[in-house]
Amino acid sequence: MKTCQIVSFSVLKTTLIVLFAFVSMTNSYAQEKRIQFVIHTSLGDMKGELFNETPKHRDNFVKLVKEGWYKNSYFHRVINNFMIQGGQNGDGREDAPYTVPAEFVPTRHVHHKGMLAAAREGDQVNPSKASSAAQFYIVQGKVFTEPQLTAFEEKMNKESKREAIDNYILFPGNEKWLYKMDALMKAKDVSGMEQLRDAIYAEMITNKEAPAEFHYTQEQKRIYSTLGGTPHLDGSYTVYGQITTGFDVLDKIAATPVAGSKPIEKVLLKIEILD
Repeated sequence: MKTCQIVSFSVLKTTLIVLFAFVSMTNSYAQEKRIQFVIHTSLGDMKGELFNETPKHRDNFVKLVKEGWYKNSYFHRVINNFMIQGGQNGDGREDAPYTVPAEFVPTRHVHHKGMLAAAREGDQVNPSKASSAAQFYIVQGKVFTEPQLTAFEEKMNKESKREAIDNYILFPGNEKWLYKMDALMKAKDVSGMEQLRDAIYAEMITNKEAPAEFHYTQEQKRIYSTLGGTPHLDGSYTVYGQITTGFDVLDKIAATPVAGSKPIEKVLLKIEILD
């Protein structure tokens, strides 16, 4: 004969609380869990992970790998103390026929050594800084001092301010600024244009439409000053992953003999997504 056990309300309540906490922890872990990958090369393997904060680049990279885009590919551009670049298809195509919208997250991910980032066309033909679909690079870089990093911060903030002002005067209702700027440009009044830009930016601050200034965190500064990287690329190229092991392989590839920036002997690569 089956028996029916009676559970007290307090026990049931405790069980539900524990269960809810477990589910919450599991969901949090699932959100933070990153896709892992391995880049097998003729000089060794590099294992890494893709960032969830850059989902378009993450998903595009996974798609290309699973489609076999990088099969029989190789690192075609290598600059020691800077980066190693790959991305062409094994059949010779240099890139897939589309771009990926920029996903800059400099508060979380910058160009430290080992970071995986997307190559792209230059600003003149690509003002939105959209990424190449298939071309990627892995940062090697070099060590920087804190004053040098401060200079990079100032450069990034100056560029951010310039772009914000250029966009602001194009908003409906801001035509007065656009007309004034146009008149000063025709008159080639450089000093007047700078004064006008300051006035525009003052209004943006008042309206709370000015971009927040960027500053490296203490941890980012520590890594740049010890492990190294390429901070001059921050805010201009999307960083969407990192290698976690195989830094010695990165250094070997970066040090391979080159003609110009092309390795004399091919450094073959094959990428695998670890499900």
